[in-house]
Formats: sequence, structure tokens, C-alpha cells
Amino acid sequence: MSVRRSSTVASIAGCPLEHEINDLRYVHALAILAALMRSEKPGADPERLRAHVAALCGPRHRHTTPDALARAEHYVARELAALRLTVDRVPFNFDGAEYHNVVGTRAGTRPERPRVLIGAHFDTVPLTPGADDNASGIAAMLEAARVLASQTCAATLEFVGLNLEEPQGLRYRVGSDAFARAMRQRGVQYRGALILEMVGYTDTTPNGQRIPALLFWKRIPKSGTFLAATGDGQSARLLREFATVARRAVPELPIVTFRSPFRGWLVAHTRLSDNASFWDQGYPALMLTDTAFMRNPYYHTRGDRIETLDFAFMTHVTDAVVAAARNLAGGE
Repeated sequence: MSVRRSSTVASIAGCPLEHEINDLRYVHALAILAALMRSEKPGADPERLRAHVAALCGPRHRHTTPDALARAEHYVARELAALRLTVDRVPFNFDGAEYHNVVGTRAGTRPERPRVLIGAHFDTVPLTPGADDNASGIAAMLEAARVLASQTCAATLEFVGLNLEEPQGLRYRVGSDAFARAMRQRGVQYRGALILEMVGYTDTTPNGQRIPALLFWKRIPKSGTFLAATGDGQSARLLREFATVARRAVPELPIVTFRSPFRGWLVAHTRLSDNASFWDQGYPALMLTDTAFMRNPYYHTRGDRIETLDFAFMTHVTDAVVAAARNLAGGE
């Protein structure tokens, strides 16, 4: 296990745990994870997903709950490090302060190949527990990392916890914007970035799924039990490959695809998450989502709680992401 860090940040192993120990949800989640580690299962495990969400639930905002935001960052870093990934807490500056994205790397056997990234943001808006938005995405990312960490792939895999995705005044996607810009400046190539943005809520009722007005022409189910996969024009190949592999690997998961033209500007809904930061830097990327406020009535409210989530659906989503990432990275 290798952990790198900036000089301004304490090491993962040395981070004080008093606040976490006092958080009963966190202790309970650790107990569940410890038990699960004694009984490995193939593919994604819904109980592990539940444990991650339980550990993260609660407002995680830089102004109103900065300690909780820091604990979420430490949690993501610690879980990735436990998988023997190389973990970096990558700093960026915003509004006069330093924040961090968290990157866990599994080196490929052919590191010159374009990388494959699985990412999700760990911050929330004020007041909301943020179970679906976006503890669900972080849980799926961490569980995908667990499944893929022991597998051999030609391309390097990156598992990224992104900070400050939610609106920060007039800006949002701050952490992913800093990350994608830095990778482009370094000349890093990506085969694809798979961004998990709210992947835990389903609604089986008729007309439980809303549809953006500009997509009136597209055949979209009226019940909210599908995963939406959206790419821009430069992500067309990535979108096709994801859908093909995911449907083959998890046939019980309905997938609706959409290619959003002009880097998503024509259908603004498709630019509301970290995928747009990668689009803006010319990288192929997908937003994988339960469609957020087009389905989930608890979006950005106190009602976004763990008991509203569908962990069977989350398990299918995670398995689909694992299969697609393995295929993109040239898994053996």
C-alpha cells in the first residue's frame, strides 16, 4: 500500500479519528465492513454499498459542515488505501482555501495506454444527508474499486473522489474542473471517464419518471427503474461500448443512452455533474445517473436519506460499471 500526500495534509494513517469514533453511524459502518471482509463475494455486494452510504450520510458542505466534508474525504482515501491502491489527495485552491480530490490508482500492465477513470463527488449542498446525492455514487465507486483492485488490466485504472461538485456561489464542479484541467496540462490521456452521479433511487410508479422537455422525441420509460448514460459528441464510442458491455453483463438493468450535442449545452441537464468538466477538456466521459431531480423527489432536501435507496439497483449499476471499466482497460 502506498499513500502520497501534500506537505500540508496529514497522512491517512495519522489522521485523528476522534470525530469518526464519536459518530455511531461511522462505527456501525466499519463493523459491517469488517464482517464483510471475512466473507468475500464475487461482484458488487449490496451490504458493502449500504455500509459506505451509512458511513457518509449527513451534510458535507465546506461552509456549514466543513468537518464532515473533511471526514468524507478521509473516508474515501482510507477505503481506497485499504485496497492497496496508490492514493493521492490532490490539492486545489478555491476561494482562498485548499481542498482535495482523492485519487486511488491501480497501475496497468501497459501504463502507456489511455487510462480509465471511475469518479463520483462526495460533497453535498447544506442540510441534506446526501444519501443519493452523492453517497450512492461514492459507494458504487468504492465497491467497483474493490472488485477491480485484484484484477489485471492493461490500462491504468483511477478511482476518484471529487470535491466541491455542488454549487459554490456562481460556480460548481470546482474540484473536477481543477482535476481535468491538470490532467490535460500534464498530457494524460483517458480512454473514458465514468462519472457516477446519484445511482441509488428508483420509482416503479407509472409516470414516476420525468423527462426533459427537449427530449420529448426520445422513447424513455415512464417508470424510474433505468440507469441513464449520457455522453457528448466526442464520447459516442464510449457510450456505445458502455451500453453494449453493461447490457451483456447485467441484463436485468435497463439502460437508456443519450448523446448530448455541443458538449451538453443544448440539454443543460447533462452538464450538471462532473462529466462536463471532462467534456470541456476534450475527454470522453459519461454521466451515469438515476436522473436526479427528474426522478428523486428528495433531491437536495432533508429527505435524501438512506432508507429511500434501492440497493439492488445500486448493485446492478456497480456491476455494470465494473464490466465496462474492465473492458475499456483491457482486463484479462
